[in-house]
Amino acid sequence: MLQNTQRHYSMKVTVDANILFACLIKDSTTRKLFFNPALSLFAPEFIVEEFLHHLVEIRKKSALCDEELYRLVEKILDQLVLVPDKDLKPFLPAAASLVDDSKDWLYLSCALREDTIIWSHDTDLGAQKRIRVISTKELIGIMGSL
Repeated sequence: MLQNTQRHYSMKVTVDANILFACLIKDSTTRKLFFNPALSLFAPEFIVEEFLHHLVEIRKKSALCDEELYRLVEKILDQLVLVPDKDLKPFLPAAASLVDDSKDWLYLSCALREDTIIWSHDTDLGAQKRIRVISTKELIGIMGSL
């Protein structure tokens, strides 16, 4: 999960939708971490559908005008490696065996396929023991030690 690549560390992380939404809604520590070059960020391409589904809510909670929001979305998507959902299908049975919530299966499948930890605040996701799930606070601690 931590890789040493030419004198800098890169941590591979699968990001869930709530982290993405936090980046969009507020200029916070989460957003700063999201753009940290020491992180290699992955997400199932399904995350784009989730974003579009919650766009009105995000727009209301964000202090950004539409143009600023769309520019930020573009920058955020440029930071992510979007893994095609079809590439995650072979990992779905293993993911389904870890948690009951089918909304989490693609994130777990992405973490299994890409050999990452998961950055999330979802307690159900963190209840399974196969894939490490870390909060923003934990990620801050890890990044501070690199």
